[in-house]
Amino acid sequence: MKKYESQVVREWGKFVQAFWLDLPKAAFGRLLGDKNEAAVNEAGWNAYDAFVGLANEATNLLYANPMIGAVTGQGIERALQAQRVTGAAASAFFGNLWPALGLPTADEVASLRSEVAALHADLSEAVAASAEARAAAAVSSPSAGERLSLIRNGYAKRGEREERENAAA
Repeated sequence: MKKYESQVVREWGKFVQAFWLDLPKAAFGRLLGDKNEAAVNEAGWNAYDAFVGLANEATNLLYANPMIGAVTGQGIERALQAQRVTGAAASAFFGNLWPALGLPTADEVASLRSEVAALHADLSEAVAASAEARAAAAVSSPSAGERLSLIRNGYAKRGEREERENAAA
């Protein structure tokens, strides 16, 4: 146990030296006009490394304590038991509630989605066929003089419409 305590104390000393002494000294020198930016970067990385070393040693010391291991193990066991209990309660509650409300099940929703996908495919094919038919009809469309226009009772060629209007007048 003494080995870990002395190692934590050594890492704490490195951290204090790097973070509270070396880093401010390099930053202050940079503010005063020192052109050596590498010194600030080096001091920052040294402070980071010292912090990581301190955290690593503190974690090792914590995990070496048997009481912490026992408490953590019991906590995980209790959390898993609670998860099983809540899962069973939720399944019992919603298993009876879902049909009573008339809500669809996951299987019903999945089958509905597959039906919608099939309808979408059928509709896409129908739209493609309609577009092809319109393209074929546009190729064989009548000339401007032969185009049909709507008259009271039906369709007639443009020239016939003008004749009917002249005859009616």
